Amino acid sequence: MSHARDMTSSFYLPLLHHYNQVMSRKLFFSHKYWKRTHTILWFTAGLAAMTVLPLLFSGCGGGTPPPVPVEENGPSSAYISGLSLDQSKTVDELGYPDHFFISVDPYGSDRIERWIYFSEGKALDFDNGRLFGEEAVEDESAQYPPTGLHPQDFNTLMTPAEAADILGEPLYTQETGDSLTQKNTIVVFDKAVLLYRDGQLIGVDTQVRPPNIPVTQSGRIW
Repeated sequence: MSHARDMTSSFYLPLLHHYNQVMSRKLFFSHKYWKRTHTILWFTAGLAAMTVLPLLFSGCGGGTPPPVPVEENGPSSAYISGLSLDQSKTVDELGYPDHFFISVDPYGSDRIERWIYFSEGKALDFDNGRLFGEEAVEDESAQYPPTGLHPQDFNTLMTPAEAADILGEPLYTQETGDSLTQKNTIVVFDKAVLLYRDGQLIGVDTQVRPPNIPVTQSGRIW
């Protein structure tokens, strides 16, 4: 039983680490963007005043109004089914991530994602599909070869049986939690670790390296 608890921690703690890492960056960038927006608003107000006031005092002349600028029709990234525009643009520019982490608020619909690009040396963070952060990462592609999975493969309604259709049979399933914490179910596959709460998928992590799990002759985990 202690072996099972040790394995549960080895999968559950990385999920929590990724979640805390992304959320801390979300709070940082939210504050950063608020300051930037505040500055832009003041700058825009000042620019508008300098532009409009001379026109008000110049009188109503009979001159020809300036032509309306025509926007050039440049190439635009098309939406990829199941992804946001920011995410679609990212796939168009960088391809799908080498690995990714997904966390869904079990009490709402907020979805936080971290896309890891070892070849680019960076991880991109998305909040409900909106790109809000970027962080440098080390190249661990030798330890964690790129996954063939895509973030849009997973949604909160996916059951473990449906996950098995694309991930194969689970290697290990463990209930976590006690009387003081929420009960979660960790389902370990060869290619990903999934976290469930009350039948809802709330966490996905593809950057995993499942160990060889010892079992008894009856098939039960030691």
